[in-house]
Formats: sequence, structure tokens, C-alpha cells
Amino acid sequence: MSTTVLYFSGTGNSLTVAQSLARELADARTISLAELRGLTEDNPFKIDSETVVFVFPVYASGIPVIVRESLKRISFSGVPYVCAIATCGSSPGAAVGIFASELQKSLSVKLSAGWALVMPGNYTPLYGAYSDQVNNRMLASASERLRQLIPLIASRTVAALETTSLPVAWLFWFIWKGFAGWVGRSDRHFRALSACTGCGLCEQVCPVENIRLSSAGRPVWQHHCEQCMACLQFCPVEAIQFCWWTKGRRRYRHPQITAAMITAQKKFAG
Repeated sequence: MSTTVLYFSGTGNSLTVAQSLARELADARTISLAELRGLTEDNPFKIDSETVVFVFPVYASGIPVIVRESLKRISFSGVPYVCAIATCGSSPGAAVGIFASELQKSLSVKLSAGWALVMPGNYTPLYGAYSDQVNNRMLASASERLRQLIPLIASRTVAALETTSLPVAWLFWFIWKGFAGWVGRSDRHFRALSACTGCGLCEQVCPVENIRLSSAGRPVWQHHCEQCMACLQFCPVEAIQFCWWTKGRRRYRHPQITAAMITAQKKFAG
């Protein structure tokens, strides 16, 4: 039984989940949603797998905009079993429910199951990262939970979606709608301090190619940001800041994920 794992990841949590699924599920392949950005509704990426798993982080209690837009760039052969795993720092908010709605709207397919996986957060504009000790405990707990989910996916289990119930979910949908309208332009709040060495790593790791280096070797954001924080988290000298209050806050990226692995997500596999 073939499986396709579609994922989006900025600093590695969702990437490691996708990698684990690909190792454990029979005849599985991973596809980064960043690979599909050049496709259109008229030329979608065709998936003929019996099982399709979406893995993505929770942003503003919802889903990354690229996840919503990617649903317009894929097509299914038949009606596969579709499930989702939302990685989150604490609560999944309404992310799974929002994804289920967007999936139905774009592909007329029902989400059969959707789970939340708590992992260390990376959103430095709101908080600094935990200590390595705390992060390692969270990652170990997430790994154990994922091991429990894999047999459910393999057996194509239909389960209740792990999402906030009404009426609180309405508030989360409202927050996410505002985020989705703002996120592309949000990069005007990024800046590079004088510590920037012009190494270009921020340009390389941005999964949606939203950064270009100027002739002076400084990052220039292109206004189609996803707020994945890859540029901020991977900067080797912590020169990139969001507004002024992120300076000095502890950074986070998954300890098993390198900048090269994040950069490789953008290469279209065909």
C-alpha cells in the first residue's frame, strides 16, 4: 500500500515527523510542499497513493498559508485515505479543523483523521526557546506519540479530529484569517543587525525563496513570507531579528535538522 507524505517545515519539527513516517510506512515517499510552489491548478502534482499524510506546523492557531495554497496544486487519483499531523508548541488551536475544511473545499475529500503533536516551539517573536533539557524531553515525548500514531495511519484508521471545539474554534478561525491576510507582508518587521556577515544562509534556508541578498550582502525580504522563522533561527550569528524584542532570545531548530536539509526542500522532485 503506497503512501505519500506531504509536509511543510521551517526549522525541522515537521520535517523529522515526515522522515519518520517515510521510514516506518510501507512504500512511502515524502514531498515538500515548498517543491510544489511553481505548479498551478491547471498543472497539478498528481498523487496516486492509497494513503496521503499531511504534516505541517500550527501557525496562529491555524495552518501555514502555503499548506492552503498547495491544496490547489495537487490532484488525487481516486479517493485516498487522507490524514494530517499538526506539530505545535502547546495547543493545535483550530488547525486540524481548518485544514479539513480547506481540504474539502479544494479537493472534495474528507479528512479521515487529524492529530496534534506537541514539539518545541520556534516562534521567537512571542517567546524564547526552552532549555535543551526541556526540548529533549518534549522531542522524546513527541517521538513516543508518533510511534503510537504510525499503526493507526498504516491501518487507515478513521478517528475524531484533534481540534478545538466550538465556540472557541470560531475565535481561532478569526485569528487565523487575520494572520493569513497579514503574513505575506509581515516580513517588513524583519531586520539584520550590524553583526550580519552576508553569508547568505538566510536566503538559502527560506523555503519559499522570500529572501534575496543585496549588492551589499544584506538580506532583503520579498513580501511573500510564511513566518516559518527559518531565517531567524538558522542565522549563525543571530543577526536577524523580528522587530526589536527578539534580540537575545534563545533560538530553536530541531537538533537533527541541518540548514542543508531545509534548503533541499525547495528542489522539485517531479
